[in-house]
Amino acid sequence: MPTPRYDTLIIGQGLAGSALAWQLIDAGQRVAVVDDGHLSSSSIVAAGLINPLAGLRFTRRPELDDWLAAATTWYAALAAAFGRDFYHPLPMLRLLRSAEQRRFYERRGQDPLSRPLLDEAFTAATCPEPLHAPFGGFIQRQTGFVDLPNLLDALRHWLRERATLIERTLRYDEIRLDDTGVELMGLRATRIVFCDGARLRDNPWFGGLPLMPEKGEILNVIVPDWPLRHIVNGAFWMVPQGDGEIRLGATHDHHRCDQQPTDAGQSTLLAGFAALRPDLPPPRVTQQVAGIRPGTRDRYPLIGHADDNAALWVFNGFGARGSLTIPWYAQCLAQHLVHARPLPAEADIGRFK
Repeated sequence: MPTPRYDTLIIGQGLAGSALAWQLIDAGQRVAVVDDGHLSSSSIVAAGLINPLAGLRFTRRPELDDWLAAATTWYAALAAAFGRDFYHPLPMLRLLRSAEQRRFYERRGQDPLSRPLLDEAFTAATCPEPLHAPFGGFIQRQTGFVDLPNLLDALRHWLRERATLIERTLRYDEIRLDDTGVELMGLRATRIVFCDGARLRDNPWFGGLPLMPEKGEILNVIVPDWPLRHIVNGAFWMVPQGDGEIRLGATHDHHRCDQQPTDAGQSTLLAGFAALRPDLPPPRVTQQVAGIRPGTRDRYPLIGHADDNAALWVFNGFGARGSLTIPWYAQCLAQHLVHARPLPAEADIGRFK
């Protein structure tokens, strides 16, 4: 019986691996995805925020227009394919955390490219939600969130229906390389692409890349009689889930990179909620999850092949902005592999050589 032959083996069915598989299959490529049931996926526990202005300085990256266009197109294509929406546009309240931070907001307002993202400012007394916002803030446009658990579940069923999903944990020592490509678990392919998040640290070919993993914990809480109408983004963020449930996050721990929820993480998040709504009793916690964000030193992803072997590829390092950036970079890598178009320079791992 002949060995099954593929163009690409993808390791990991988080958002990165799923988006790349979608793009390659759409381009006519033969693809198989190996996944451990999301045991090591950060996507399955992420908030899925779409936030065009990042960080305390409200940074607008030069690639933003490409990111937004690709994300809008892909999430619309998924909605059409599966008959339900996964991306939920929603305005975001950006709460200023100090009087000094207002300078960054005012400077952003002077940038013609950023002005379409900015809506009205508000003071502590005019905040559109009943929040403690002593420094005020502003409403941000072109924001929302992606329902990642349901999206990844839909894509998982889609891959199963195509018989392209292999559900098991990969060991790196199972991978065999030769002059014609790669062999894994009786499958042969031209290349293998690692999209397995923080596991990259242990990868024998790409473990030296500057991945900066960070543990994050998130709560789902019930807050009766508060129909939250915005995403809230301050020292902590809140995302309405419907029926009085709110997703509350997130912690940031650079020292413990495991996926175990902790009492300390819950206490930190509930204290953050109390700071935002000091008038309310502590909310009821319905779920607590933890994951590892695979961030990078320069906040750009890691895309490219190993120095000495064009069969070994990495597509990783998307961190907290994955829901916004992954659709664009998946499209770029697919076009590179199929049509030899150049990789975006800011994401090419060649920048570290």
